[in-house]
Amino acid sequence: MNDKNTKVVSATTIGNLTSVNQTDGSGDGSGRGSGASSGTGIPGGPGEDTDDDDVDVLSPLSMSFLGVFLSIVIFLSVAGNILVCIAIYTERSLRRIGNLFLASLAIADLFVASLVMTFAGVNDLLGYWIFGAQFCDTWVAFDVMCSTASILNLCAISLDRYIHIKDPLR
Repeated sequence: MNDKNTKVVSATTIGNLTSVNQTDGSGDGSGRGSGASSGTGIPGGPGEDTDDDDVDVLSPLSMSFLGVFLSIVIFLSVAGNILVCIAIYTERSLRRIGNLFLASLAIADLFVASLVMTFAGVNDLLGYWIFGAQFCDTWVAFDVMCSTASILNLCAISLDRYIHIKDPLR
């Protein structure tokens, strides 16, 4: 093989998942130039030694901290959205159309926190889904539906604010 005529271009994606090597055709026909590696580029794949130290496993202490943090975030989300709904319901002066949009957003976010985030937190902590295949489909439907409702509420609030800024006397 003539090393002067061989041009190797190597492109590696993020995480070193794939590796592409190209030559100008003057190599040995194997698709590898002089600088090509013998492995597949996939961690743990053939041609690469793996260490048990490289595995990203959370320790029980860090798993506990993550569980407490996720629980606090979920609790604050539920509590905050309930407080918004209670404030708008109990205070008569807050019952204007703009604040009703905010109440609708709070209800949609309350559903996201209670129906989506709780099960996602358990899934993230355990690393696998424990609630069964049927409820997995239901949970995904809740996720899409509640997130879409939240986004549409934000769009309605934005449109309401735009109308009030554009024509404040109406």
